[in-house]
Amino acid sequence: MRFVILSSVVAALLPSGSAHAQEWIDYEDRAWGFSINFPHEPKMERIDYKTFFGQTVPARVYSAERESGRYSLTVVYFSGAPTDSHTAVSYAAEAIRDKGQVTYFAFDSLDGIPGQMITTTQSDGRLIQASVYFVDQRLYIAEGSVAAGSAAPSQFHQSIRIVDPEGNPIVLEPN
Repeated sequence: MRFVILSSVVAALLPSGSAHAQEWIDYEDRAWGFSINFPHEPKMERIDYKTFFGQTVPARVYSAERESGRYSLTVVYFSGAPTDSHTAVSYAAEAIRDKGQVTYFAFDSLDGIPGQMITTTQSDGRLIQASVYFVDQRLYIAEGSVAAGSAAPSQFHQSIRIVDPEGNPIVLEPN
C-alpha cells in the first residue's frame, strides 16, 4: 500500500518538474552569432560598450529575470575598433571580478574559442557565474546572478554556443 501511495506522489511530482524544465528556451540570434538558454524570451537592449582603449562600440544586451535570478548575455561588436581577443576578454572578466569576492576563476575553451569563467559572491551573498569569449570581432559575456542560497546559475552560462549565420556552432581548431 505504501508503495502505491509513494508511486502516486512521485508520478504527481514528475509533470511539475518537467513543466518547470520546459520553461527554459533555446534562444538564438544568428545575426549576432549565438544561441543560449534563457528562462523565457529575453528582452534586447542596444547599448554602447566602452572598450579597454576607451572607444565606444555597439553592443546588445539580452536579458531575462526569473524568481531570484537574472540572466544576461552581452554581445559586443568590435567593428574596426582596435583590440585583441586577450585584452577584450580580460577587460570584461575584470569587470565581473570587481562585482564581488572571486570564488572561481579559470581559463576556458568553448569549441576551441578561448575565454574565461568567473564566479563571484557579492557582500549580500548573491552569486554571479559568468563566461566570456571573443571570436570574429565579437565579445560574448554570459552572466547569471542568483540570490544567496539559490541554486547556482550554471545552466545559463554553460549553455552558450557561438554560431555562424546558418546556426552552426563555430569550432576553432587548436593551434
